[in-house]
Amino acid sequence: MKLGTKFYVGIALLVAILLVPVAMYGLHLPSSTTSESTIAKSSYLAPHERILVQDASEFTVPGTGRGCECVTAGSGTSSDPFVISNWRLSASSGDGISIAWTTVHFIILNVMVNATAAHDSIVLRGVANGTVQDSSFFGGGISLFNSNAILIRNNTITGSRFGILLEASNGNTISGNRLQHIEQVGIFVRASDNLVDKNQVTDGSFGGINIDGMSGFGENNRIAGNVVRGNPQYGVGLWQAQNNSIEGNTVSENGGDGIMLTASCTKNLVERNTVVNNGGDGILVDEQSTNNKITMNTVTGNGNGTTSFDLHNENSDNLWLNNTFNTREPDTIG
Repeated sequence: MKLGTKFYVGIALLVAILLVPVAMYGLHLPSSTTSESTIAKSSYLAPHERILVQDASEFTVPGTGRGCECVTAGSGTSSDPFVISNWRLSASSGDGISIAWTTVHFIILNVMVNATAAHDSIVLRGVANGTVQDSSFFGGGISLFNSNAILIRNNTITGSRFGILLEASNGNTISGNRLQHIEQVGIFVRASDNLVDKNQVTDGSFGGINIDGMSGFGENNRIAGNVVRGNPQYGVGLWQAQNNSIEGNTVSENGGDGIMLTASCTKNLVERNTVVNNGGDGILVDEQSTNNKITMNTVTGNGNGTTSFDLHNENSDNLWLNNTFNTREPDTIG
């Protein structure tokens, strides 16, 4: 049988219709599982209403008529996570993306959220196995509550009240993010066993990175390889925290102390940091903090040399070893 022209025109139209969702939403055809290398990132971000997921069943694709209608790929497994990608949202009347009470695997990728000061761009509550990456957030940060195994990577957060907030959220990774003009604290961790590395926290209105152990958390976190600059109160601060490591960070030009251990911090390691040109002490360990080790740091140009110093120890029960400095108090530390 010879097929007519109308047949081929019909086939072409059918293929075009099937490809529309792929172009609009970055959907993958179901021939293979999803991986980070195969997720399509679009330069066009489609508008979407605020996203709310309160259990795994609400991860749905556009047009479903229920749930978030935000999923652009995946099935929620570790090898094929749900993908929420290529969306542009406003968080003026509530949080931009809110996901709660689920352990299915998901990735939030290449989204942009514009938020007001009263709301966050992303809130994860009682969640595990999620990733937030390669996205931009303006006016609202990322908050985790009782969540673990979350990766927050390579995002830009600007002008929010807090940049990234971890409350009772253990075993997470915060890596390679850029946080600027944050009103309170760039990265605030009231939690344990987290990795905070290779972030840039600059030009905020208060503090850079904070580990807070006052609620029984604040243990075994690693703060490594970050750049913390231009925050008016302090660079890196620990409060009642123990067994944390502060390693290889560059902390400079903050208005107050560069690195400070206060309120009964104990058994923390401060090692191989570069701490320069901060308005207060370069590294301060207060009178209530004991059994901390401060070693092999380069600490110069900090304080005024009279009331604030490169190295400042207020309790003799700390070990200061092989640091490079110009001023110190007392003169028995080094």
